[in-house]
Amino acid sequence: MPTRLTFHRLLAATAVSSLLSAPVLAAEPPIAIGLFTHLSGNFAEYGASFKNAVELYLDKVNADGGINGRPVRLVVEDDRNSPQEAATVARKIVATPGVVLAIGSWSTTASLAAAPIFTEAKIAQISPTSSHPDFSKQSPYQFRQNNTDDVLAQYNADTIHKQLKANRIVIPYSQDDWGLFTVKATSAAIEKDGGKVLLTEAVMPNARDFRPLVSKIKSLKPDGVFLALPYQEASIFIQQLRQAGVDIPVGGGVPLTSPKFIELAGKAAEGVVVHSIFFAGDPSKKAFVDAYRAKYNRTPDQFAALAYDAAGVGVAAIRRAVQSGKPLTGQSVRDELASGPPYEGVTGVTKYENGNVRKAPTFLVIRNGEFQLAR
Repeated sequence: MPTRLTFHRLLAATAVSSLLSAPVLAAEPPIAIGLFTHLSGNFAEYGASFKNAVELYLDKVNADGGINGRPVRLVVEDDRNSPQEAATVARKIVATPGVVLAIGSWSTTASLAAAPIFTEAKIAQISPTSSHPDFSKQSPYQFRQNNTDDVLAQYNADTIHKQLKANRIVIPYSQDDWGLFTVKATSAAIEKDGGKVLLTEAVMPNARDFRPLVSKIKSLKPDGVFLALPYQEASIFIQQLRQAGVDIPVGGGVPLTSPKFIELAGKAAEGVVVHSIFFAGDPSKKAFVDAYRAKYNRTPDQFAALAYDAAGVGVAAIRRAVQSGKPLTGQSVRDELASGPPYEGVTGVTKYENGNVRKAPTFLVIRNGEFQLAR
């Protein structure tokens, strides 16, 4: 017969054995969001803005306890602004366990290349910046944060006519999907408003010698130039334009809202007018701007703001899908994006209609080496 001490030891051993043999309830795995953009090569500044802003938003989500207690994990891929690479990294993202949403890419060309992969996987794709109308027409799984190019074309025309008071225009444009649509739509908007487009000229990626184009511009004597170019080519062009003594007003499209344009163009950028749906000097954006500056020691641009809102509207949709009690899938998140309430972000209100949004512009002028409100 066991002693009292032995008996208690037996009870303790039995209890430990029961605990070890009982099923262990594992914590739910993280919710994964894919992000793909160009983080190397030309225009990597745009991709860095995307990555910084999405990380900033998700850091805040996780610091606040995640989504219903589940942390959110970011899966980052570099598509090098290449359609082939975009398709490759899209396949990697959809093959990653737990991914229910993808954010990307920067260019319409890369975003379009990835779209069929996300569509087949039934995972929603939010592009912060793709503006070509064809992007959101691919399937019900494509969404955008930026205005479409047909809307932006009127803002481009307003930049020329209302801000710069120019009427006879020359448009250098990027030789890609975005540039081709932009030059066509912007030319139509300018002429509809009574202006005249004297010349449109395609610019190849990495172009550095604009002297022949500058000579054409001098001979045509326009009273304004609209740049439908990324910051790299635009900065070189405007330097060579000013060096040639051509001092006519210059306006630019969305790509020139990056501070990198000012950095590269230097004094030649003074007076350039752009339109944006984000202005870091707006007091209502202070919390976002301060948090971004504190983390990255730089001021967020429009591209960071658009990516921040893409993360915000995406997380809100994921949260609603989780709280609905239904299984959390790419499809359930897509459905919440499509039917969800308006989302108030740093670039305005996001309310999707066939994957599209419409946001009002703010006109900015480069003055004293920084963006300021145009008067």
